Amino acid sequence: MTGGIEPQSIGEQYVEAAIHLWRDYFWPHSRTALRQIGLTEKHTNARRVLRWLAANRRAEVSLMDIRREALSQRVDAKQTRSLLDSMVRAGWLKLVTKKTAGRAIHRWHVNPQLSSGGPAAESAGSAERVSDRDQ
Repeated sequence: MTGGIEPQSIGEQYVEAAIHLWRDYFWPHSRTALRQIGLTEKHTNARRVLRWLAANRRAEVSLMDIRREALSQRVDAKQTRSLLDSMVRAGWLKLVTKKTAGRAIHRWHVNPQLSSGGPAAESAGSAERVSDRDQ
């Protein structure tokens, strides 16, 4: 080279440090941030319910189970029912109604994949499938 600056090489330890920073910090952080973009309170509640269902391994739940135990009464009965309906449409729950002499009894059967090592309830896909159909 005539009159130019000689190129410098980057030390191996700096390349390894950059790879470590990207792989162990930036990549997981960016995935988490991207999952949160556009998520509403309904998404949050759906994820909360899915985590609660998976942790408690319930085969069947009532509206009050979800409202009181999974959501800690953060929402009213109407909002809870709307959330349960969206989870039925997403395939996580199945509504079963038993007729009685008085009011019908509504229970939701839980998709067995939640407790049998199927898709994790925490995954973004779970909450997105629940709420994307509602928007």
